[in-house]
Amino acid sequence: MANAEPPKLILPTENDGLLTGDFAGFYQYVQRDFEGQVSQAWEGGQYGFVRNPRRIGSQIIYTRFHEGIDIRPLHRGATGEPEDIIHAIAGGTVVYTNPVAGSSNYGRYMVIEHHLDGFPYYSLYAHLNSITVNVGESVNQGSPIAVMGHTGEGIDRERAHVHLELNLLLNSHFSEWFPGHRAADINRHGIYNGINLAGIDIGRFYLELKKNPSLTVAAFVQQGEPWYKVLVPISPRMDLTNRYSWLLEGETDAPGCEITFDRTGLPLKVRGSSDHVTQPTLTWVHSSPFPQHLLTRGLIRNHGSEYVLSQEGTQYIGLVCGLQR
Repeated sequence: MANAEPPKLILPTENDGLLTGDFAGFYQYVQRDFEGQVSQAWEGGQYGFVRNPRRIGSQIIYTRFHEGIDIRPLHRGATGEPEDIIHAIAGGTVVYTNPVAGSSNYGRYMVIEHHLDGFPYYSLYAHLNSITVNVGESVNQGSPIAVMGHTGEGIDRERAHVHLELNLLLNSHFSEWFPGHRAADINRHGIYNGINLAGIDIGRFYLELKKNPSLTVAAFVQQGEPWYKVLVPISPRMDLTNRYSWLLEGETDAPGCEITFDRTGLPLKVRGSSDHVTQPTLTWVHSSPFPQHLLTRGLIRNHGSEYVLSQEGTQYIGLVCGLQR
């Protein structure tokens, strides 16, 4: 139909294996050597806790979080270099490019801001060979923006891919927060540093959009499984709920708020609270037979029969809430 609405998101390359069910042809594998068994596991190219298997008793859990999806190439030149063109998954504005491969684990990467259902979200494309658009440039859905590569840490030509994320921006004051918490590091990427971008499960979002094209990012995120809740004091530097008002529940002028997170640290809900706290305080954690630090990127730790925020967890909550210390 000529007047049909464009899809909310398209895939960034010609590789459509995700939508046809050819997952092994879509996801770039990771080299896995676990308990003496070597494999090329395409499952490691998915979003989520899909890497670094660890046996605990009779069960195996995966302890390393992968914040995006890795899409393998369809086209290679005579020397094996990937030649796939990367396209914008939705219309938007190029807000950041990192042309220096060695200055990030992402290698050469770029970020596009999209306004979907009235809210800003940020697609990130990493490990690029080259970037063909500039900061400030408007792009249409499907516009060519880059060429696939294998820049960045731990990637060789054989495992070339584009790493794709769709993110919430955590805090616009990130550049002020960073020096007090990452003194040994240099922030070369401003607010578009990966630390400040919280990714959704974009692979599953594509599949859900195929079933329901009107599904919003907000509705999708709020289907996530709550894993822990943190009570925090309200800070004037907490601007997450200004960007994503759909996170808010209950009263909005309370002295504190309780934030619900999933396992990955993605905020699911922010509820006003009349409880007064001076620092982030855990109020609830999903029970599990496994150590919480293995399940939550190290943000939550078991402390006897209780749970506590780790130092990294306290820093992360401080970033989300705009707390300087």
